[in-house]
Amino acid sequence: MGNDRMKAAPDSLLVTNEKLKTKLEVKNNLLNHVYEISSMLTSVPDLEKVLREIVDRIMTGLNFDRVIIHLINNDGVRLECVRTKGFTQIGAERALSKPLVIGKHYCYETSAILRGEPIFIKDTVNNPEATEVDRIINNYQERKSVLYVPLKLKGKVIGLIGVDRYRTRMEITQDDIESLAIFANQAAIIIENARLYDALSNEKMLSENIIRCSVNGIMVSDLDGQIRNLNPRGEEILGINNEEAKLRLIQDVFLFNDKERLRIYKALKRKEDISPFEITYQRKDNRRLTLGITAFTLTGENGDVHGAVSLITDLTEKKRMDDYLLRTEKLAALGWIASGIAHEIRNPLAGIYTTVQNMENECDTDNSHRGELKNILTEIDRIEGLIREVLNLARPLPLQIEEVDVHKLLTNTVSLVRKEATKKDIVIKTQFSKETMPTRADPNRLRQVFLNLLINAVDSITTKGKVMISTEMMEGQTKPGRWLLIRFKDNGIGIPAEVINKIFDPFFTTKSVGTGLGLTVSDKIIQDHHGIIEVESKVQKGTTFCVRLPVFLDEA
Repeated sequence: MGNDRMKAAPDSLLVTNEKLKTKLEVKNNLLNHVYEISSMLTSVPDLEKVLREIVDRIMTGLNFDRVIIHLINNDGVRLECVRTKGFTQIGAERALSKPLVIGKHYCYETSAILRGEPIFIKDTVNNPEATEVDRIINNYQERKSVLYVPLKLKGKVIGLIGVDRYRTRMEITQDDIESLAIFANQAAIIIENARLYDALSNEKMLSENIIRCSVNGIMVSDLDGQIRNLNPRGEEILGINNEEAKLRLIQDVFLFNDKERLRIYKALKRKEDISPFEITYQRKDNRRLTLGITAFTLTGENGDVHGAVSLITDLTEKKRMDDYLLRTEKLAALGWIASGIAHEIRNPLAGIYTTVQNMENECDTDNSHRGELKNILTEIDRIEGLIREVLNLARPLPLQIEEVDVHKLLTNTVSLVRKEATKKDIVIKTQFSKETMPTRADPNRLRQVFLNLLINAVDSITTKGKVMISTEMMEGQTKPGRWLLIRFKDNGIGIPAEVINKIFDPFFTTKSVGTGLGLTVSDKIIQDHHGIIEVESKVQKGTTFCVRLPVFLDEA
């Protein structure tokens, strides 16, 4: 018997050693897998990749047949399934599409979340504590024996890992529970890190999309004015791309003077926003734009000012339409006044005219007063003509519409002025589009406009100079369809900025002679043709009038 005891002791020791060896192998295997998933903290933490890697490690390293991961949603209420492996298609789809509501759906999963401790159910089918929700999940996931371990980070539960050995039917031991709990602690860190990275990436992407899709230009610059970024709309407005912009200073792009530059710099240093202001901007293609600029400070976490974000709005079309509407309103007001007082002036004028005419007829041919009376009649005729012009401005005149070749009309107009221009040593040149430019219009009315603009251009040149008339066909920017663009450009004395907005006003003129109705009448004619007249000018540099006419080729 003593020999038997001595023989049994080594056998028992061998068994104990084998168990210890197995435990050490399990622990070593666990540590290897924990180390390998920990390496994901140093790489770009893509959440999908992280979840996939965690699931694979649990199945291969900890020997579980099926794995399911749930994470608590941002609202802190819903428990959403984010990854499964080993389940049937129906079981996986149902889990992924049906989130559990904590505090409403009472089941093993929500219990593990609320307790913050692992839950092991050896027999889910016959468990007396199973709820109705548990039984439904048992049915579509075919659960038998299952383990749920919370994912905890700094004492806060962020989700859980569920595992079982559905196929092998191997028993889940206390060592398995402890191993998964250790693994879950490290997995929680990696998952939360990936979620934060995803959230930041989504916020960054959202911010970039907002900037990229903004209807305004957005320019980011540092305190020295160095441009750091320009969004696509800004590129479109300014006519420069982002890479070009990054090589320039904002003050050089917008040509701020020293006073404006200092004002903006001081305001930003005081963390004050820059109120909207307007500037004139000339693009590389010589297009002149009216831009609205506003800016606000760009600060760091500690409140230091790092730079500015400038919002750029193209106000060119708005200003153009505002000017157009203002001129239209002025004409309407003039018409209201003119129609109200025209007959009050015409009636006494008719009486005066008749009386003077009778006096002239009664005078002998050699009477010295006869010439003076004739001058009075001439001046009355001039007043009548002026009243007629004003009334014509106020009411729509019937247009004699026909198909017109704009190039031919311009050529004929130039021939009427060229002789007088040559006397003043002024060259009139034309640069017409290669496209034919037919439209339906009143040729006599258009000729009146072209002649007035051409005479004004010639009159603005005091010495030797040049007038360029150019045409092009263009697509509408604010209105659909094709438009004719006719430019009258001179290098004359220019129009002062303080009066340029008045030149289309009735009776306004800078000339020593004339009624001041030429541009007003021209503007009205172009309006009647559904077009627009625009003007750009610099003192001592010259003036450019642009006439835009829609292309109409169908019968009116």
